[in-house]
Amino acid sequence: MKKIIMILSFLIIITVGFLIVKKDQSDSTTDVMKNNNSTTDVLENTEYSAKDILANADFNVEKQTITVHTIDTDKKDIFTRIEIPEETQKKLIQAFQNAKFAKTTIDPIEYDYRITISLNTGYTMYLISDKKSLHIVNNRENYAIVNDSDFFSILVNATK
Repeated sequence: MKKIIMILSFLIIITVGFLIVKKDQSDSTTDVMKNNNSTTDVLENTEYSAKDILANADFNVEKQTITVHTIDTDKKDIFTRIEIPEETQKKLIQAFQNAKFAKTTIDPIEYDYRITISLNTGYTMYLISDKKSLHIVNNRENYAIVNDSDFFSILVNATK
């Protein structure tokens, strides 16, 4: 009889512990859902330059390129490289350099471009063009472009 009581007590303790953990997980999921109403909520009013968000970026290097891939999660190979003429690459890099950014939140499921700006080193980022936002892979930060100097319009026109 003692053995059965000990087993039942042990099962009750495990069940209560499981329910507590389950409740904590659902509470944290609910908090995330409540705080994720928009995929591009600007987190602060501070504006950053391209040099601020790209660590050690040197926009004065002679050889500057930009590689663009569209993202389509419905395809087996989700990345499709888009050939961008050299003149358009220069315009994109110039527009990015002149843009101003603010920290934000992003939902990764909405990415529609992956680009790499190659200056003194490569800077890869994922973009959401309709939200004018980006995720920089190197520092894992998210930004909204608050004054894009036509960066996204040049990008969208170049990828049509």
